[in-house]
Amino acid sequence: MSSPKTASPKAASPKAASPKTPESPAAAQPQDGVIEVDNDADSAYSASTQVTDGESLRSSILNYKWENGRRYHAYEDGAYWGPNDDRQQEAEDLMHEMYRIIMDDKLYAAPIGDNPQSVLDVGCGTGIWAIDFADAHPSADVLGVDLSPIQPNFVPPNCRFEVDDINKDWTFPENKFDFVHIRAMTGCIPDWTEFYAKAMKHVKPGGFVEHVELWGIASSDDNTLRADSPLKTWVDIFEKIGAATGKCFFWGDRAADSMREAGLADVTERRVKVPIGPWPKDKRLKHWGTWNRQFLLQALEGFSIRGMTELLGWKYDDAQLFLVEMRNELKNPNLHSYVDLTIIYGQKPKE
Repeated sequence: MSSPKTASPKAASPKAASPKTPESPAAAQPQDGVIEVDNDADSAYSASTQVTDGESLRSSILNYKWENGRRYHAYEDGAYWGPNDDRQQEAEDLMHEMYRIIMDDKLYAAPIGDNPQSVLDVGCGTGIWAIDFADAHPSADVLGVDLSPIQPNFVPPNCRFEVDDINKDWTFPENKFDFVHIRAMTGCIPDWTEFYAKAMKHVKPGGFVEHVELWGIASSDDNTLRADSPLKTWVDIFEKIGAATGKCFFWGDRAADSMREAGLADVTERRVKVPIGPWPKDKRLKHWGTWNRQFLLQALEGFSIRGMTELLGWKYDDAQLFLVEMRNELKNPNLHSYVDLTIIYGQKPKE
């Protein structure tokens, strides 16, 4: 069983153009950390929802807010910076498939065993991860929590969804979950150390907290990323948006330490370079880069338009002109850029 939302991205995705490969994600990473460039990159690779809350469901939850032609959640308006309309949902489902490809078709990295009983998916979005996990683990009661009630009605019987703000006090019992899954939450958390500690409090002794995140700081190993690149401006924009909201967008280099400070044990971190575009010579990295670029092109406006106009005071037309520059940069075959993906998990001490 799978979410009806998955049909569109899969049909139009670059996944169909390249068969899966059996190697582990680490096999695609170069020994010296530098990705080799392919001299002919593009031509070589072109070939029933239960909505509940701590309070009773109000009609205002479904009374969505519209800005600049994009739809945003109504519950706790402003707590999340991105839209929840169909365009952004398709981008989220593209991202889900990209994560699965990079993680060797796995939904998680933590050694949670074969028989998890209670699982929480934080910021579940379209619900696609929770649905896939519930399908793969019939033993588990899977709960997805998000600000938007956008998840499908047709879900596995062991999967359900709730509307809630995870930055508020959690209403779940302590020591309840075997596994807490966190993904794509950049710019959503005021204090990551405090948030990990909250998650750990609600995990059973011996249970796991995992955080998977694609951070937005682009780099290049061959100096093809110019100092005046729109990708550099992008980082500056989101540093300002994060300062305005009090929620940092760039925590990848500190996330593992935050988990340790929160009290999680045996914290394991894996960093993966994910190219933007099919420029790498390695076929597996080329595949990742194609997915990543498609995801970024689809999600670009949704990521940025509200923060740029509402928080930073940009005129709508100026914001759109910048996004045109961003798209051109993302499609530039002479730019050999990548972003970091971090996969981090830790275990609640058994004592």
